[in-house]
Amino acid sequence: MVSLGFAPSRELHAWLETSSQDQLAAFREAVIPALEELKGAHVTHQHLYPNFPLQVMKLSTSELLLNALAHYWSGGSWKPDYEALPRELHHEEVKLVEIGVASQEDYLAIFPRLLASNDSLSAADQAILAYFMVEEPELALPESIPFKENACVVAGMLLRAGKDPAPFVHTATDLLRAVTYLNEGDVSLASNTRFRSMPRAQRRRIVALLERVANEEDLDRHRGKWKRLFHSLHVSEYASERLQALVSKIRNNEKVTSFNGCVERAFQEGELDELLALLRQRPGVFARRLDEVLRNYDEPELQAQVVGAFADVADQVPTRVLVQMLGHFQSRAAGSARRVVFPKGLTQKAQIIAAAAPLAAELVSRLVEGLEGTLRARFSQLEPLGKVWIDPALAGCPVPSQQRSASECTHDLARGTRLPLGDESKQTLRLFVHWVGGDIDLSATLHDEEFAMIEPISYTNLRSEAYQACHSGDITSAPPPEGASEFIDITIDRAADHHVRYVVMNVLVFSGPAFADHETCFAGWMTRERPESNEVFDPATVGLKVDLRSKSRNAIPVVFDLVERQAIWTDLVTSGRSDWELNNVESNRTRIRHVLEAIVTSASKLSLADLLRLHAEARGELVATREEADFTCGLAGDLTPYDINRISADFLA
Repeated sequence: MVSLGFAPSRELHAWLETSSQDQLAAFREAVIPALEELKGAHVTHQHLYPNFPLQVMKLSTSELLLNALAHYWSGGSWKPDYEALPRELHHEEVKLVEIGVASQEDYLAIFPRLLASNDSLSAADQAILAYFMVEEPELALPESIPFKENACVVAGMLLRAGKDPAPFVHTATDLLRAVTYLNEGDVSLASNTRFRSMPRAQRRRIVALLERVANEEDLDRHRGKWKRLFHSLHVSEYASERLQALVSKIRNNEKVTSFNGCVERAFQEGELDELLALLRQRPGVFARRLDEVLRNYDEPELQAQVVGAFADVADQVPTRVLVQMLGHFQSRAAGSARRVVFPKGLTQKAQIIAAAAPLAAELVSRLVEGLEGTLRARFSQLEPLGKVWIDPALAGCPVPSQQRSASECTHDLARGTRLPLGDESKQTLRLFVHWVGGDIDLSATLHDEEFAMIEPISYTNLRSEAYQACHSGDITSAPPPEGASEFIDITIDRAADHHVRYVVMNVLVFSGPAFADHETCFAGWMTRERPESNEVFDPATVGLKVDLRSKSRNAIPVVFDLVERQAIWTDLVTSGRSDWELNNVESNRTRIRHVLEAIVTSASKLSLADLLRLHAEARGELVATREEADFTCGLAGDLTPYDINRISADFLA
């Protein structure tokens, strides 16, 4: 366990000491492979130059070039035959992650905590839900599930098991999401789903549910998807005359008068009183369109009327939405060149958009004050926290949101979270990727304070004397079962002293299918005190390992701030090259710069520090030191940024 960067707690250590040989063998068989996979140590890492990094730095430019040409001309089958020299063994200081013992009660509590989340669940968490529903059937489902998308996932699981999902299906859109989950589609409905042929009994149950909840506005909202689903359901075999009439209206593209259509008409025609009267009816819609309405009515008197109307219904808006609004409006008084947003869907693809014109500082202040007051009043109804200490480092950790597209990695994290790179002795930042399949490239781009790219470290530029950085060599084919790995070393202080502020980790499919279509693909980073010693891949020093499983060919898992010695977790993909460009960092340099700038400068998310401050003010007492606290929040403590589901369930309630 220690060799992988983990250590048993006192309780676990005591149990291991008193265990029989059979118990120890069973423990090792169950636990060690799981820990190895968490760190990426479950595979053999085969890289081109066995004596990396020193070998790459010392070889002549001509030898590096000839090796690369021979490798490319052979289609990736030829590799230089260098003897792997013995590597010195040195102790690396590593902060071990403690592995404890979970009680049966702890284990069973995972299920209700996931269901209590006030945000979308990742694919990994959905798989855990499915496991519990099959393996622990005696666990009771709650009467309600707060986040509608998660309720629809559960409804889809019940449909699959032949059980009644009616308690979690309240609208036609709920049913559409549930059937989409059943057909392994995108439950957010951001993309289309291929609906399979379903058994008659299942179709009959779905149509019976639709009879109960269908209305024309709800069906019209996702008209195209319903048309495809109606075809798979053979809906006319089971539907009543009323439902058949609705289905016919949707199929024939007949006009439907909708709430959103009425809102849009009032907005376009400048009918503010009518617009506000409509928006009051649906506070969630009001919340999402508030900024747009304020920008459209820019006279102070009209903006005051809009804010007053929203204040009347703010207490009906879900906490998660209020928190998102607070993060958004905190930065609206200041201009920002760009910001990064994640649209709904299963992809981590970010959109870089220009910030809107700033709002008046007085207006923003009033909005922020009102939102904080509403949240404090809501949080005051929860159980007291006592004395609360909040680590200032949590100011660099956003409140988690949109986890549906989160990659599976060593720790659950919100995008934008800043993690320390370790103490000053760790001078080497080592990036890695391992894959089985086609030609995947690991690259790092070095950027200055103004985000301009200074130099890439990639297959086109294996080393940089100026920054003491190098690449382990480009491998163009990674056949099963071994696959292949690539590494990049960057000397932190050397690069920072030569005006490198940021390092962007890029993983790109040069040729071949998307990451999701590869048998295996994962990446990550480690920090090393002695890069020439020990194995090139030392799992104990791995900071984070992430599985790349998106339907994309370009990924930016993480950005590094060398001056602050922080890793900024990004977990996003970008759009690929055009047909006439090579998919490398050189052809993507503008896109990479825009993403970097948006990640570093975007201030549109509330931090965990601010969220927890509101909780402490509402139901506790803020204290200055960890020692005097009853409840500690930080990178370690009673609540950490890794407790994604607990934050979503208990602190966005």
